[in-house]
Amino acid sequence: MKLANTKWLMIIGLLLLGIVAGCSEDDKEAVAEKAPAEESDKEAPAEPVEAEEFNIPEAAVHNVEEMIKEKGKYIPNKMTDQQKEDLYKELEEAPAGMTGEEAYSLAVSLLAADVEEAATIIDEVDPVIKINSATPEDEIDIPDTETVNVAILLDASGSMAGEVNGGQKMELAKSAIQKYASDLPEGANIMLRVYGHEGTGTDADKAMSCASNEVVYDLGNYDGQQFADSLEQFNPAGWTPLAGAIEAAEADLKEQKGDNVRNVVYVVSDGIETCDGDPVAAAASLNKSDIQAEVNIIGFDVDNEGQKQLEAVAKAGNGQYKSVYSESELNEYLEQEYSRLYWEWLAWGNDRKLEILSQSNDIYGELLAAYNDVSLLSLASKNEMYAIHYDLKELGKFKDEEAMDKYLEMIDTRYETVRQHYKQESERKDEIRKEVYEKLRKQVNQLEEEKMDEYRS
Repeated sequence: MKLANTKWLMIIGLLLLGIVAGCSEDDKEAVAEKAPAEESDKEAPAEPVEAEEFNIPEAAVHNVEEMIKEKGKYIPNKMTDQQKEDLYKELEEAPAGMTGEEAYSLAVSLLAADVEEAATIIDEVDPVIKINSATPEDEIDIPDTETVNVAILLDASGSMAGEVNGGQKMELAKSAIQKYASDLPEGANIMLRVYGHEGTGTDADKAMSCASNEVVYDLGNYDGQQFADSLEQFNPAGWTPLAGAIEAAEADLKEQKGDNVRNVVYVVSDGIETCDGDPVAAAASLNKSDIQAEVNIIGFDVDNEGQKQLEAVAKAGNGQYKSVYSESELNEYLEQEYSRLYWEWLAWGNDRKLEILSQSNDIYGELLAAYNDVSLLSLASKNEMYAIHYDLKELGKFKDEEAMDKYLEMIDTRYETVRQHYKQESERKDEIRKEVYEKLRKQVNQLEEEKMDEYRS
């Protein structure tokens, strides 16, 4: 009887185990069936942003006026740890497959240095020392000045038909030159030579255009109507025979030499030599000749390649190179050159000497401090932009190696363009400061001696 009961208990136990095992398998299948449904409720990973879908403002490459207005979201060398993390997140969110230009524009929007205030100081510094010219007797004679001959060489090639801020380059140049000539002091002589004003920019017309080089206003005193008429004789047309124009200017001025004669050449051009000449050699020859003319270059809306050549021409001619990008900059430069070449100051006594020295030191200090700010801020920005290229590369943001190389090249170009522009501007204004300082100091000493001699007699 006991064995029978035991047998039935064993059968019932096995049945219960089968039921439990069956439920477990069913539960596993149910779980397996539910798993895909649960996974489908999760968010799909975000698709990478493509470069064409990412709104990156295009940054300036050569235009200094635009560059100094661009300010990045983060301040180089002054970021907190949190800001560095935020910057890295922005790089992570940047699009994949960017070109060098797109990566450069992104970097500028994030890390461009704020140099506008310092750059504005350099632009607005007046390098001409101003003093009270009153004498104890309240009258004084202006010392005799040297004979000054100004030769203007105007580029009339086809590119001068281009537009800048204020209007057409050629029309703005004509207007600025007319005003400059009208402001020259009595006794100064001026001449105007144009080049590249015939033919077109085609290969068929190259020979004719490169030979187009003529004086439209002979060296002499300024006559307003005649000078205006000379400016109406030509329009922008062909190629750019810059070297030929400088060589011709040497012949124009060959008789103008002597201790009290000063010859100054101004070239107004928007580009490089295109007629196979050597303007650097031509400028060096002109400066080293008996007439010892200095060759100053006004680069009107010139790109980086053109700036390098025109800077070399000015250096060879012992002159100054100045980049201008608008009507106002061109007029301002010519006005300051007028001050540099012909400013006649009247001063009296030691108090005037101290005033001259004080202003000279202030101008120098202001220019130096502002240029240092521009240079150091620009360098910090360049270094930060360079540093993030490692992150961009690691995150796969560059289209290819060529894009990365282009990015680095554009960073260097931006830094050099801003630095060189304000270096030239600071040096040019400092040269004006030194020239005016020496001239004033000499005049004060001379006038003081003359008055003391008069009192002794």
